[in-house]
Amino acid sequence: MKPGVKICALLGDPVEQSFSPAMHNAAFSDKGLNYIYVASRVDDTSLKAAIEGARALGIAGLNITIPHKVSVIPMLDEIDDVSQRIGAVNTVVNNGGVLKGYNTDAAGFTKALAGKNVNPEGKRAVVLGAGGASMAVSYALVEAGASVVIMNRLARLDEASRLAHKLSDFSRVPVEAIALNPQNLERSLAKTDILVNATSVGMHPGKNHSLVPESLLRPEMLVFDLVYNPLQTKLLSDADQAGAQTINGLEMLVWQGALAFELWTGLAPPVGIMRTQALKELENNSLNITRRRKPAGQKVKSSIALIGFMGSGKTTVGRILAGKTGKRLVELDRLIEINAGSTIPEIFSARGETAFREAEIDAVKEIAEVPNQVISCGGGVVLNKINMDRLKENAVVVYLEVNTDEIMQRMQSQSIEKPVLNDPCDPDEVRQLVNFREPFYRSYADISINSTGLTAEDTAQEIILRLKNHALHNQG
Repeated sequence: MKPGVKICALLGDPVEQSFSPAMHNAAFSDKGLNYIYVASRVDDTSLKAAIEGARALGIAGLNITIPHKVSVIPMLDEIDDVSQRIGAVNTVVNNGGVLKGYNTDAAGFTKALAGKNVNPEGKRAVVLGAGGASMAVSYALVEAGASVVIMNRLARLDEASRLAHKLSDFSRVPVEAIALNPQNLERSLAKTDILVNATSVGMHPGKNHSLVPESLLRPEMLVFDLVYNPLQTKLLSDADQAGAQTINGLEMLVWQGALAFELWTGLAPPVGIMRTQALKELENNSLNITRRRKPAGQKVKSSIALIGFMGSGKTTVGRILAGKTGKRLVELDRLIEINAGSTIPEIFSARGETAFREAEIDAVKEIAEVPNQVISCGGGVVLNKINMDRLKENAVVVYLEVNTDEIMQRMQSQSIEKPVLNDPCDPDEVRQLVNFREPFYRSYADISINSTGLTAEDTAQEIILRLKNHALHNQG
């Protein structure tokens, strides 16, 4: 270690599979900080000694994980209001020997929702489970103005009841606890806007399990699964098939870590770096296994990049494709907006197209090396060779070709602004831009599919078929 290094540590049991060391050390490196993050396995009997050791040694910050988030509270000098209300701490800051506890899980959940433009206010939410994760999620939803139903198995319904009672003390909206059974699920989900799985059901190796029958999922729902291994749980896959919006657990994991980083350092966290590192850690083992099965020297491409003009259906097809293949969906334009904290029209208006293209390069760099993704690219991503070279390293590039008349119809049915067009309703301007970009699409595509007249479902099925033929051809 370098002289004067500051140490942050994770305390829990177990901690061997944690992504936090890789995620935080990548963030420290990106910011040029002389910090190091380590994971320490600490059992119940050793927790108090570990906390006092951190105080005596001047450990800069701690993350607290299972099973210590509640039991650590009496060992700290103070805790913030959020931790007090939730009754759990996951982050500790050491300020000259004074240890203060925080909870970044709730804010991490809220940040993940905001990243998908979801505002819980006035919504109806169902949270499955009543453990530590449910405490933070239910608090965040109630604080945002959502009514919450906490569902837990009958044998432990008292835990859900206690949590609901605690939240009701400061809630402006109804909070109730009911038994998790088929009848209550069917009745509750029929009128639910947000469904959160805060249990471990669906986690590897039980990845084919879900608490929710597919028939109860609706397109109007947002389904958030806190499980992040695998990224695409059965619940999320079923939700994708039903047309629902989905969020995987990695987003909450990254954001709670990013907020802890900010508490320790006082600096804005490099969220993109932390997300990419977490994804690499998650996929590392499975990717190595896949590579060992391939002939030496053959490049494994486990991602799919969808390119094409605006209105070609990249996002809709990508969502279906991700559900069918179990891969993570990445909407490149949405990632740019999250990283910039602004919408794409706002970026164009304030800083121009050049600034947007620079942000696009950064976003492609962030996600290009991460395997097992379906990447829905912006229409102009092909204009920069750097972008396409990076994407083609790990992704099979699929061009969704649609004729201009159908593009016009699709765009006119959308309310999204198109800042690269002066008049999206002018067929001549649209045709001119399509004709300019088409050679780029074709030159970079590994597979081209004319989806004119096809449904998104049919297009996704065609892509899957063509991918199999593409793989066989490359192996031969």
